[in-house]
Amino acid sequence: KTISPIRDHQGDITHFVSTGKDITERIRAEEHIKRLARARGVMAECNRVLAHATDEIKMLEDMCRIVVELGGHHLAWIGYAGHDDAKSVHPLAQAGLFAGSMEAARISWADTERGRGPTGTAIRTGQVSYVSDTLADPGFAPWRERALQHGFKSVLALPLRNGAGSIGALNIHAAERNAFDAEEIALLQELADDIAFGIDALRARSQRERGEKLLQTLVEGTAAAT
Repeated sequence: KTISPIRDHQGDITHFVSTGKDITERIRAEEHIKRLARARGVMAECNRVLAHATDEIKMLEDMCRIVVELGGHHLAWIGYAGHDDAKSVHPLAQAGLFAGSMEAARISWADTERGRGPTGTAIRTGQVSYVSDTLADPGFAPWRERALQHGFKSVLALPLRNGAGSIGALNIHAAERNAFDAEEIALLQELADDIAFGIDALRARSQRERGEKLLQTLVEGTAAAT
């Protein structure tokens, strides 16, 4: 805001005029740039880890840690879709505040009350599910008290997709409402797709190694018998 004096013909100040510039759009643009930079930093570091991963669970734990440390979020966790009667979601890796607490959340990916939150919806539909305000979203009702206790005000769930559907979801909990914008969400879904690809690659490698080991055992057994 600028305050300028108005003078008469004798040079005396008669009144002041205040002028202001709306900086809301500039602030929004700066926040947008910051969010994109944050997501790109997370992706770059996660992809570096993916390129050298040899163990599935450790890889998932590293992904969650990077999302929290570089992304500045409250909590990140990865859950896999179970195939029990309740279609439970099983947390495999967690990092951040209250890490280890998701087992008690009893999340499902069935089309039921406990499956209509962001995680269950992302797994069931194979699409991003974003709750921008946990205190107002009706689908988040079963976990609202937990959100209040832990300070989670928005939650983003990104499906881990492969050719057979969704095997689970990457979930990010933030301390502020409207914590993610559309471009940042698109980048983070790319990350989730990379994680799903990494999971498939590690499983394929493990299966190949088991097959090679079994073949070697059979060959050695045949040689010993002769």
